[in-house]
Amino acid sequence: MIITEKAQIIFNNSLSEEIYSMKLNSPHVAKQAKPGQFVMIRITNDYSFILPRPFAIADCTKNMIRIVYRVVGKGTKVLSTRKPGEILNVLGPLGKPIPKLKNKKVVLCAGGVGIAPLRFLASKLAKNNEIFLYYGAKTKKELILVNELKPLCRKMVLATEDGSYGKKGVILDFLSPDFLRNQKINYIFASGPLPMLKNLELKLQILPEIPVYGFLEAKMGCGCGLCYCCGVKTREGKYLRICTDGPVFSLKKVDLSSLNK
Repeated sequence: MIITEKAQIIFNNSLSEEIYSMKLNSPHVAKQAKPGQFVMIRITNDYSFILPRPFAIADCTKNMIRIVYRVVGKGTKVLSTRKPGEILNVLGPLGKPIPKLKNKKVVLCAGGVGIAPLRFLASKLAKNNEIFLYYGAKTKKELILVNELKPLCRKMVLATEDGSYGKKGVILDFLSPDFLRNQKINYIFASGPLPMLKNLELKLQILPEIPVYGFLEAKMGCGCGLCYCCGVKTREGKYLRICTDGPVFSLKKVDLSSLNK
């Protein structure tokens, strides 16, 4: 059931330059939200920004949801100035949740702020599964949520492109097919920049037996499947809507080149 709710901001803290963590009191959305789902948030309560913006759910407790976002435009710039106690309109939870897994070995592969939805997924998977986290960012300052994720993971590999923390390079350089094969990994979930998802899909073509799922992003008008502006092409030539058919898709079934960013 999709709910529209007036949610009070609990905090809106800077995690790094241009990356923020916002917690919202949104009990009805929080009650139903599951990993893989997202919310649409109105940036202001006037008509400065007509369309709401989609945000992955990074965490969810009894009455609270949390989003983690990067300032990338005017909307998120204004959102970063919203204060605790202010009210935002939240629509959600939206999208298809990830099915529950049990007694599986799961690799989570994150790039940059793409770690956000994997934080929520890890919190649920950790109860009954083994998690191996591969997480990369440009710099040490952009490696966020690490302390929260560490107790949830059996193994954590961190990398930065400038070498300021962890291994130097992009995270896919350290995700070895031999490791995946030897550990008998059951699933891979990835979230990050589109080039990372494309390279991951290419890299793992030699392991067709391992399901690989990616969290896809797109500009959305409604988040409910009505506006048809977030389409992604399947390899069979059909189109799916990221908002209602996803946002998590098998990377072996969608044509990532059909996304325009």
